[in-house]
Amino acid sequence: MSKFVVLILTFLFVMNLAKGEILEYDYSSTECIPIKLNISKPLSTKDDIIEGEQVEFIAAETVYYNGKLVVKKGDIIPARVETVITAGMNGFPAEIIVEDFKIPNIASSKLIGKYSKAGQNRCLWVYPLKWALTPLPPTGSLTNFIYGGHAKIKPSDIATIYYYPNWK
Repeated sequence: MSKFVVLILTFLFVMNLAKGEILEYDYSSTECIPIKLNISKPLSTKDDIIEGEQVEFIAAETVYYNGKLVVKKGDIIPARVETVITAGMNGFPAEIIVEDFKIPNIASSKLIGKYSKAGQNRCLWVYPLKWALTPLPPTGSLTNFIYGGHAKIKPSDIATIYYYPNWK
């Protein structure tokens, strides 16, 4: 990129910064309100889960901020399955990551949180076993067929997201 183009882009950035158009969010406030959620139906990597799939969470408790109702216990909070990692060889666990929670009347820029649940990690005993069996060919390679545990999100699990009321 030429120096002239960089100079023009820098000038435009500074002009927009002076107008306040680029500084859209104010992250100086650290005041946050935790919102506890439970999933409505169990979710497991044993089942067919598609990334981007909508799931529903239920508010576990009523939350108020400055006397104003934020979330009522039992409210349905939709979210999206962001990532599904399947169980892998050598004991690597499966994992489900849920993000993009939507609460009515609250901007998504004021919510931060994702919920991640992993299955049983079997690597801690598979790798020592693999190295112990390596001198006896090919027995060390047989541990490749040990897979990690499936990830399961149960209704009893509590997911916590955070509401930052002072952010723009």
